Amino acid sequence: MHTEKLRVGVSRDFLNSDGSRSFDEEAWNRLQASPDVELQFLDQAASMPVTRGDVQQFDALLIKRNPVASALFHGEAGARLRLIARNGAGYDHIDVDACTRAGVMVSVTREAVAHSVASSILALMLAFSHRIPARDRMTRAGQWNQRWATQGTALRGRTLGVIGLGNIGLEVFRLAAAWGMHHLGYTPRPDPAKYEGLNIQLTGLATLLQRSDFIALCCPLTDSTHHLIDAASFGHMRPTAVLINTARGEIVEETALLSALRERRIAGAGIDVYETEPPRRDHPLFSLDTVILGSHNLAYSDELNRAANHAVADAIRAYAAGAIPRDIVNPQVLAHPNFEALPNSP
Repeated sequence: MHTEKLRVGVSRDFLNSDGSRSFDEEAWNRLQASPDVELQFLDQAASMPVTRGDVQQFDALLIKRNPVASALFHGEAGARLRLIARNGAGYDHIDVDACTRAGVMVSVTREAVAHSVASSILALMLAFSHRIPARDRMTRAGQWNQRWATQGTALRGRTLGVIGLGNIGLEVFRLAAAWGMHHLGYTPRPDPAKYEGLNIQLTGLATLLQRSDFIALCCPLTDSTHHLIDAASFGHMRPTAVLINTARGEIVEETALLSALRERRIAGAGIDVYETEPPRRDHPLFSLDTVILGSHNLAYSDELNRAANHAVADAIRAYAAGAIPRDIVNPQVLAHPNFEALPNSP
C-alpha cells in the first residue's frame, strides 16, 4: 500500500524525564524492526496538541494525551495523516468526527487496559471496605488504644453498581465475583449476551444509585455523560455509599460531589480523575478525609504498560502492512477514498 516508509510521529508521553524511553522495549523493537516503519518523536510536550505540521509530515501518530482538534484538518492539512493510534481506552481529547471526515482512522487499546483499570477500582473498594487510610493515620498518630473504634464494612452481601458495561465495567464484575456481592449494571445500550455468567441485574440509573453501596464509573466521556453524576444523582445515593471514578473527571459535577461529601450525604469517594487536570494544589477534595485520591494513573502498572504498548504498536504495524488495525473507534472512516486499497474496506 505504501510506496515509501510509513512515517510515525511518537508522543513524548513515551519518554522519561531523563530522555530514556518508557515504551515497552520488546514492542518498540518490533516497531523499529519493521522495514516499512520510520519512528520520530514529536517536538511538543506530551500534553500539548497535535499540530498541523504533524498531520502534514506523518502517516500515523502514536499518542496518549496529545489533543487532536478539528482545526487540524482544514484545507489540505490532513493530506498525509491516515492513522491516530491512541495508547489507552478513552478518546475524548480527539475530535473523532473531524478525523472521520478527513479520512483518518482512530484506534485505541481498550482490551489492553481493562484488567488493570478494573483492578484499580477494586483496590479502592478494598481500601474503603477495610478503612485502610483511617487505620494508617491512626497508627502513625500513635492512637493504638483506639484501633477497635474503627470498623470496616464487609463486601459480602453488599451491592456493587457499575455505570458503563464495556470492557472495563464487565472486568470489574468478573474480578469482584468472589466477594459475593449483588451486581447492578446500567448502560444506555444493553447487550445481555455479553453479561452471561456475571449475575448482572440491569437497572435504570436512578435505581442503581439508590441501591448500590459502591458505585463505579466505567463509562466514556461523551456529551451525554458529561456531569452524568450531578446534585440530583447524589440525592439518590445512600449515606453509606462510596463513589469511585477512574473514568473521566467531567462525568462528575465536582461541586455537587464536594457538597455531598462535606454534608456526609455519601460515605466517601475514590477519585483518580478531575474536571480540570492537573488539579490545583489547594483543590477542596484534598482536605477531606473521606476521599482517596489518585493522579489519573491508579491503573498504571507493568502489565498495563506492556499490554497497551504492544496493542498500539500492533495497530501501527497492521496499517504498515496494508491491513485494518484492531479496535478502530470510527469504522465508518473505512468508506473514505483514503482506504480503498485496504482489504475488507467497504
